[in-house]
Amino acid sequence: MTSTLEELLGAEDAARLVAFRRDLHRHPEIGMDTVRTAQKIEEFLATFPVDRVERVEKNGVVAVINGRAAGPMIGLRGDIDALPVKEETGVEWTSCEEKRAHLCGHDGHAAGIMATALYLSKHRDFAGSVALIFQPGEEGFAGADLMIKDGLFEKFPCREVFAIHGDPQNPLGDIAIRDGAMTASVDIAYMTVEGRGGHGARPHETIDPVPAAAQLILALQTIVSRTINPAESAVVSCCFVHAGDPVATTVIPQRVELSATIRTLNPAVRDQIEKRFEEICAGVAAQFGGQIRLDYQRRYPPQINDAELTRATIPALEAAFGAEHVRTKQLPMMGGEDFAFMSEKVPGVYMRLGLRDENHTAGLHNPGFDYNDLALGSAVTAFASIVRARLPL
Repeated sequence: MTSTLEELLGAEDAARLVAFRRDLHRHPEIGMDTVRTAQKIEEFLATFPVDRVERVEKNGVVAVINGRAAGPMIGLRGDIDALPVKEETGVEWTSCEEKRAHLCGHDGHAAGIMATALYLSKHRDFAGSVALIFQPGEEGFAGADLMIKDGLFEKFPCREVFAIHGDPQNPLGDIAIRDGAMTASVDIAYMTVEGRGGHGARPHETIDPVPAAAQLILALQTIVSRTINPAESAVVSCCFVHAGDPVATTVIPQRVELSATIRTLNPAVRDQIEKRFEEICAGVAAQFGGQIRLDYQRRYPPQINDAELTRATIPALEAAFGAEHVRTKQLPMMGGEDFAFMSEKVPGVYMRLGLRDENHTAGLHNPGFDYNDLALGSAVTAFASIVRARLPL
């Protein structure tokens, strides 16, 4: 079993960290506009000895803790932004914003990184330095990519990076890690099916985009089942369709707008799906005589854990958690994760930390989700064990 936050930091500092987490939870901020959150992070960092604190991409904050001896730098990343959804937990620290809430646990990730910084400032038994990366904009804003473009790894030349995400599907005290893909790429395709509108009683005078859009949706759904190797994982889901007006019941619309989300674990499969989108849109357009405009946007790459670094990390986690609590066979998830941008630049490992107990059963992005404060000790244990293993004195 891992140590509790009280055992690692002492009762007073443990209480401060929980209060810090709950304050962030009560005041959630969206995307890159995490102004108050960044200020609170800097204020807390000022209460203990930190060797360097710097802003990156406005509201990203990076703190550095130096070890007892010189050595390389490694990065530990925690995201800090919330979701534009109303919270329904009923806890005392419920969001005070009408439609903003930390329903993905980023308040807990920020607190876990902060607790690790505090612990490392007291226990500098490593050779090198640790960059604690507080990153905004994970929920669809590609904040990791923006921080990288603002010089994150030039200012903080990390040899490797690590991240932990809370996971209410796994029991408290377990941690999941595997080499290869951990999360999927996230792409969005926006399509406009352009025809020629007219009277519903005279369809021969129109170029009807509605059956064309229906055919397009059905054709796109065959990409995974008839183009992609069944041994690969991929998702194509058309999630938005808009055509016409419910009042204009006799009007064939001029256009239909639709979108799809695309998820893959393999970059080659990602390329293959994008190519098929282009071919299918062109084919359906030629068949119905109108036009289909395709805007295919690559959002997040897949999070692929570095194999060598993962194998080097597992023994440290097994020593800290017990081998029976380190899940190395867990399947990847088809959700996205912008830590993948960091892993594209330097070797990276992404892990999932169990949160589930009798008081924490709601899933991520659920209005009833709240981060389990009991997991903060496990986050510190995991990060500290990695630091000691990767930066030995």
